[in-house]
Amino acid sequence: MFRKPARRWVLLAAVATIIVVQLTVLLRTSPDKLAGYAETVHRYKPAVHDDAGLWNKLHNQRLPHKSEQKKCSEIKIPKSYWATTAASTPAFVTIPDAGQINVDDTVCIRVVVPARKQRVHMAYTPFPNTPWDSVLLDLVGQRTGVSVPVRLQPAMDIRNTFRDESHVYEADVRLRDVDEYRVEGYVEFRDALWNCDGELAPADYIPEPLHIPSTLRVDVVDPQKTSTYNLERYMELPLCTDLDVEGRWVSSDALSFDTDLVPPPDDHGRVWLPYTCRLRRIEYGEFMQCLKQQYPLMHWYGDSNLRRVLKKLTTRGAWCGTSDEHQTRTCICEDYKEEFTPFNATYRELIIDFDESGGQMVSNKDADFLHVPDNQTRIYYHKWEGLSSKNKPAWQTPFEESVTSRFGVPSVAMISLTNWDAAFDTRAHFALELERLFGIVRQEYPPTTELIIRTGQYFCCRSDYDPPDTRAYSRLRNAYFDQYVVAAFQEQFGHTHKVRVWNVASISEHRPWSYRNETTECNSNHARSELVEIENQVLFNAMCN
Repeated sequence: MFRKPARRWVLLAAVATIIVVQLTVLLRTSPDKLAGYAETVHRYKPAVHDDAGLWNKLHNQRLPHKSEQKKCSEIKIPKSYWATTAASTPAFVTIPDAGQINVDDTVCIRVVVPARKQRVHMAYTPFPNTPWDSVLLDLVGQRTGVSVPVRLQPAMDIRNTFRDESHVYEADVRLRDVDEYRVEGYVEFRDALWNCDGELAPADYIPEPLHIPSTLRVDVVDPQKTSTYNLERYMELPLCTDLDVEGRWVSSDALSFDTDLVPPPDDHGRVWLPYTCRLRRIEYGEFMQCLKQQYPLMHWYGDSNLRRVLKKLTTRGAWCGTSDEHQTRTCICEDYKEEFTPFNATYRELIIDFDESGGQMVSNKDADFLHVPDNQTRIYYHKWEGLSSKNKPAWQTPFEESVTSRFGVPSVAMISLTNWDAAFDTRAHFALELERLFGIVRQEYPPTTELIIRTGQYFCCRSDYDPPDTRAYSRLRNAYFDQYVVAAFQEQFGHTHKVRVWNVASISEHRPWSYRNETTECNSNHARSELVEIENQVLFNAMCN
C-alpha cells in the first residue's frame, strides 16, 4: 500500500532536480548564456536512410495542420529518443510538425544523437550550457536555393547534461520565403570534441551522417499573396539602418529589379537581401562624404580582416575590383605580403586620412594627430591579434599612454575580436582579458562614442592543423566566443553607450554549404574580396541611411 506514495516522491524529487538545474542556468551572467548558436549547411550530403521501421518506431506523432503550429517547448519529446544507442540507431532529424506552414511561421526541428557507450572522449568538455555534440544543419529551399541555418540548442532536460546519455537538440526555425524546404546536415563532433580549449589538440574532422528521410520536408505557402518578404516587393522596404539583420542569399537571376540598386553579388552570382529592410548600393565616394559629415574620426581595433576592409576603403573599392583579380590568391585569401601603397600593412598603429580620392597613411611624425584636416575623415587603426598572447607587444600597450589623448575622441570605436581569441586562447583567460578591455573602454571612450562590435569571420567544415600555430577553431567554438563578446559588451555598455553589432559571421553562415566550404582552402579563414565588399555595404548602409 506504500508503492504509489513512494513513486510520487521519486517523481517530485526528479522534478525538483530539473527545476534547480534550470534555475542555475537562468541565474548565470549574460555572457555565460551561450546556448545554441550557429548550425549551418551541409557539406557532403549523407546518404538518406529510408528505414520505415526506424521511422515508425521513433516518429509516432501525426503531422499537424497549419493552425496547430507549436513551439518545440510545447511538443513532448518521445521517451524512445532517450533510450536510443549508437549501436542500433544513427543520429537522426525529426520535424514533429512537418507539413505545410504559412510564411513567417516557425517550425520545430529536432536532432537526436544516440548515446555512444564506447569510444567516449573524456578530456574535452563544452562551455557552460552548450551542447556536447556539434550538429551542422540547414533547411534548404528546393526552388530558390535559400539556405536557413538551424541553430540548435539542447532541449531542456537534465539528461542532456550527461556526456554518455542520448542528447536531443531542437530549434524553432522561422521561414519567410515561399518554397519547399528539405534538411541537409551532419554531426561534426561528439563528446565536446569541438571545444579544444587550452592544451587540447584539434580533433579530426570526420563528419557523421544523419538519418534524414527523403519524405521529411516543410512547405511554406503564402495563400493570400500578402507576404512582405516577396522579392517582388523588396524595393518597397525601408532602408536598412542596422548592422545585424536576418537575410538570405538569392540568385541575381531571380530578381525582377535592376541589380545595380542593391549590393553586388558574390562570386556565385548571389546577392544578400535582408528580410525587413532594403540594402542599397552605396558608392565609396558617397560613403566618404557621409563619414566626413557624421563620423569625421573613428578608432578601429582589429586583425587582418579589418585590414582587408581598409584596403577596399582606401582605394575606393579598386582593391580586388576586377573579375580577373577576384581569382588571385590575394583576393581569395591571403594579402599580407602584397605590396600596397596607401598604407603599410605591417604597422601596428596607423593614421589614415580620407578624402574624395581615397585614403592615405599619414607618415609625417610631426602631423597634428589630434585634429582631423578640413574636408577629410580619419581612421586610427590599431592592428592586434585579438586579446591573445600572440600580440607582440601586448595588446594593451598602446593604451599605457591614453589613445584619445594622442589621437582624439572619436564618434565611433570599432572593436573586432574572436578570430585570434578562439584560435589561441582559453575561454577563461579571454574572459579576464575582456574585463581589462572593458576598463580601458570606459576610461577612453565617453557615452558620445558609439561602439561597433564586429564578430569574427564564420568558420566551418574542417579542423585546423596549419603549422606551426595550430588553431583551436571550430564552428561552434568560434560562434560561442562571438556570443560571449556581444553579450558582454551589451551588458557592460548597453545602458551608457550606443552598441551595435556588425554581424559578418551571420552573413556567411547563410550561404549554401558548398560556397562556405571555399574557406577550407584559406588557412587564415579570410573572406574573399567579393564578400568583403558585401560586408562593407552592410556597414555603409547602417552608418549612412
